[in-house]
Amino acid sequence: MSSEIAIRCQGLGKRYLVPARRRGSTIENLVGHFKEYTSLVGRDEADYFWALHDVGFEVKAGEILGVIGRNGSGKSTLLKILSGVTDPTEGSAELRGRVGSLLEVGTGFHPDLTGRENIFMAGALLGLNRSEIAKQLDEIIDFAGIDRFIDAPVKRYSSGMYVRLAFSVASLLRSDILILDEVLAVGDSAFKEKSENNINKIANDGRTVLLVSHSMQAIRHMCERAIVLDKGRLVVDQPADEAVSQYLRSLHPDEGADLRNLSPLVDLTAVESEDWPRPFKTIKSIETATPSGPTRTFQTGETMLIRIRYEMPKLIAPCYFTVFVVNDVGERMFVSYSYHDQEKTEFPQRGVIECRIDALPLLDGIFHIDLDFGAVQTLGGMRYLDYINRATTFAVEQGNYLSTRPNLKNQGLFALRSRWNASG
Repeated sequence: MSSEIAIRCQGLGKRYLVPARRRGSTIENLVGHFKEYTSLVGRDEADYFWALHDVGFEVKAGEILGVIGRNGSGKSTLLKILSGVTDPTEGSAELRGRVGSLLEVGTGFHPDLTGRENIFMAGALLGLNRSEIAKQLDEIIDFAGIDRFIDAPVKRYSSGMYVRLAFSVASLLRSDILILDEVLAVGDSAFKEKSENNINKIANDGRTVLLVSHSMQAIRHMCERAIVLDKGRLVVDQPADEAVSQYLRSLHPDEGADLRNLSPLVDLTAVESEDWPRPFKTIKSIETATPSGPTRTFQTGETMLIRIRYEMPKLIAPCYFTVFVVNDVGERMFVSYSYHDQEKTEFPQRGVIECRIDALPLLDGIFHIDLDFGAVQTLGGMRYLDYINRATTFAVEQGNYLSTRPNLKNQGLFALRSRWNASG
C-alpha cells in the first residue's frame, strides 16, 4: 500500500426533500405539494432528510476499505456519490483515477445488449478504446464463467450470472478505484473465493477497493480498515477488526459492558426464544470459571470451566449436553459434546454438569456460548430437547501463552504452540 491518497472525502453531505405527507387541511396539503415540486414556496429544515452529514475520510492507493452499517445508515448514498451517480449537497469527494463500480444488480448494463456488447460499452465508459477492451475480453468471460451465454441479452441472465459478469468487468478492466456493494452476497462459494482472491490481487497491484458488505467475516478477512456509518454520520474509523467489534457491540448494547463487572453466573430459567422454543426447560443456569474461581475473562491457554445447572422434567437416559463456542459474528469456534468424554450419556435427573477445557486455544476476542440438551436415540441419532442461544458471553486475552511477542490481529483464530528447529 502506497502513501498516495486515492480517495479524499471532506464534509460530505447529501440532503433529500421529504415527499409531501397528507396534512390536516386542503390548504396545508397544497402548500406541501408546492414545496415538493417548486422552489418558489419556502421550505424549512423539517422538509429535508440528511442521508449523509459531515462525512470525512481518506483512502490510500492499494487499500481495501470496508464500509459497514445498518440498513439506512447512508452506505448506498456514499457509494453513489463516489461513483458519480449523484452529487453531494455539501462537501467534496476527490477520487484520483478511473472508477469502476458495482452498486446493485441492474446498474450499468443495458438489458437489451448482449453480455459481450455490455463489456465493450462498460469499457468505453471507463475511457478504454476497443483494442484495450478486446485484450481483456477472454479473461473477463472466463472469470464470469458464462461463455455459453455471452452473446445472449443480459435481460435473460439470472441475478447470479449478471453479478458475476458485472464484477468481472469492474475488476478486470483496470479501474484504479473499485467500488463494490454486496458483490460477495451473490454467487456460489467457488465464485466468492475467486472474487476474494481477485480483490486482494487488485489491492496488491496498488489499486483501491471500497467494499460494502453485511458479512462481518468478509470485512475482517479482506479489509485492513473499516468505517462505520450510523444515521448518515461516520462514527468509527478503525482497523477492520476493531471497527467490526464496535459495530457489533452497537447492535447488542447489553453486551457492550465490561465483562469484569458482570456476574459469571447467569440465570437461564426465564429465557425464551421465538427461534428456539423451550417446551422442555432443562438448563437452569450457566457459570464460567477457572480453577481459581468464577470469571468471564480468560487468558489464552488457561483452563476454562463451564458449569451448567440443570433439572430434567423427567429422567432422560441416555442424554447429552453440548457447549457451542461462537465468536461475535456467529462463526462456530468449537463444539464439545458430553459423550465425547468416554461416552458419558447417563446423568441424574438434576444437578450440575461441568465441562473442563484444558489450554483454551482461543486468541483475543469476545465469544458466546450456546447450550444444547437432548436425548441420544437408539440408532445413534440425537434429538434436541432444550437449546439456548448466547447463554453467556466471555472474553479472551492472548497474554504470553505463545511467547512474549503475541500474535498480531487477524492472524488466525486459535493459539497453536509449535517447535522450530534448524539444521545446517
